[in-house]
Amino acid sequence: MESTNSHIEYRVTNDHDRKKVSQILKDHLKLSRSEIRRIKRHAGLMVNGQTVRLNSLVQEGDLIRVNFHDDEQPVIPQGIPLDILFEDEHILVVNKPANMLVHPLSYHVLNTLANGVIYHWQQQGQNSKFRAVSRLDRDTSGVILIARSSYICHQLAGQMKNNRCRREYLAVAHNRITMDSGIIDFPIGRPHDRSLIFGVTAQGKAAVTHFDVIQRFAGGSLVKLRLETGRTHQIRVHMKHFGHPLMGDELYGGSLDLINRQALHSWQLEFDHPVTKERMRLEAPLPADITSLIHKLEND
Repeated sequence: MESTNSHIEYRVTNDHDRKKVSQILKDHLKLSRSEIRRIKRHAGLMVNGQTVRLNSLVQEGDLIRVNFHDDEQPVIPQGIPLDILFEDEHILVVNKPANMLVHPLSYHVLNTLANGVIYHWQQQGQNSKFRAVSRLDRDTSGVILIARSSYICHQLAGQMKNNRCRREYLAVAHNRITMDSGIIDFPIGRPHDRSLIFGVTAQGKAAVTHFDVIQRFAGGSLVKLRLETGRTHQIRVHMKHFGHPLMGDELYGGSLDLINRQALHSWQLEFDHPVTKERMRLEAPLPADITSLIHKLEND
């Protein structure tokens, strides 16, 4: 099965008069070569409602429409309830619960966010591939951004790289953090080739995390964190190195006494909509287990 999943439109301006469509797709709309090839293969290019070739010339006022197609979806659709924060034909923003993988694995093909999203889209008659732009660990809850075409994914990934996408998290760390705010700037990588965990290492990739202490307790701190880079387990590794591992994060030195997963929540995501250019800000409230943890710490 194949279906058109999303599209973008562009009204030709004077500075693009008498130019090839392919040139506008590449230089103005910033489509990748692979995306342009896919558009050509599926005859997904139209001008003023008529299918045209990539080398066709356009005039000022012409309406270019690019239809994006995806091949058959390998993820198994599964009816899983989704907490949708925003949805249109280009993007989907979901509040992911803890204890849910984002992508299927060879030994875990069901009960992932991808399964639920594919089912949700198929109920709408769509066949988009699952493309998570932001990533969350299995036990990290909160806002996650999903693109509905490779073009949209490419545009949003560029915002991630250029820091136009602002990612903020809330976490509960062990012990009282004395500083009100700061920057943790240490490279992250695998300590050795066969390591299953990550750490601060001189051979690692640059990683920068900004933090602000929101509330202090007798035995911990509620912290707001903003990612400047997006390394695997970045917040968890940086907080361990800082001497304040996350509560519930047994892998990186945290205790399971008060919560049974890392107390980390993707709270807010801010980015430019890749088509409308509107500045978007989506928030997911703290889940019950972290709220309960905070109440316990307040009453200690």
